[in-house]
Amino acid sequence: MKTVRFTEDVRPITDLKQRAAEIVDHTHRTRRPVLLTRRGRGVAVLLDVEEYEALNDRANFIEAVAVGAEAARAGDLHSNDEAMEILDSFGD
Repeated sequence: MKTVRFTEDVRPITDLKQRAAEIVDHTHRTRRPVLLTRRGRGVAVLLDVEEYEALNDRANFIEAVAVGAEAARAGDLHSNDEAMEILDSFGD
């Protein structure tokens, strides 16, 4: 995800009420999140759907790696043959 540019990507929530299509177009075009504020404080983030999906995929991958690492530390491992059978079963 691209870094927020505070001069362009921080908007009061009233802007969203008045210029929703413009703000959504901005997030889609720049692929940057827009921080919505109320009374000067951040209250929500608007993301392009593809950026959201990529962020969610990365989070799920990191979680799966952490679960696998914890299982390995606990000694819950499969032999190479068992692992290959498990991998081969995906997509069935």
